[in-house]
Order: sequence, then C-alpha cells, then structure tokens
Amino acid sequence: MDYFKEFFKKIEDLIDDKLNQFECKLAEMYKPEGKELMTRDETAEYFGVSLGTLNNWSKSGVLVPISFGGRVYYTRDEIQAKLRLAS
Repeated sequence: MDYFKEFFKKIEDLIDDKLNQFECKLAEMYKPEGKELMTRDETAEYFGVSLGTLNNWSKSGVLVPISFGGRVYYTRDEIQAKLRLAS
C-alpha cells in the first residue's frame, strides 16, 4: 500500500514541477507591450515596503497587478512612473 502512495506522490511532484516550469516560461514570454515584469517580492524591495503595504496599494489601485498562473506581477514602467509622481 505504501508503494502506491509513494508512486502517486512522485507523480504529483513531477506534475507540480512541470507546472511551475511552465508558469515561469509563461512569465518570461508574457510581457505586456514588451514591458519588464517584477514579482511581488522584487516590487516590495524596490519601494522599500512590506508585502502587506504592496497588497494594500494593489487593493486601493495605487498599483495595478498582473495576475496569471497563481502569481502576481507588476510592470517596471508603472513602478517607475509612480515613483516619479511621488517625488
């Protein structure tokens, strides 16, 4: 019985790995109008804020996230534009 559990777990892990690889390739290929995408972590670090603050900005429309594959991205152009407006 444990053999089957291990077998199905390995299959599940392989599928998860392939899906993650596919999502990463999609993220590389999908760049709106050729714009560079940044992850939530990269964006929060760029602004010097927490992920919670970044989430609040997204909810209030300060930044517009791009979501696909269960991941959230922001365009570097939009981030730089927001920084210019703030200064």
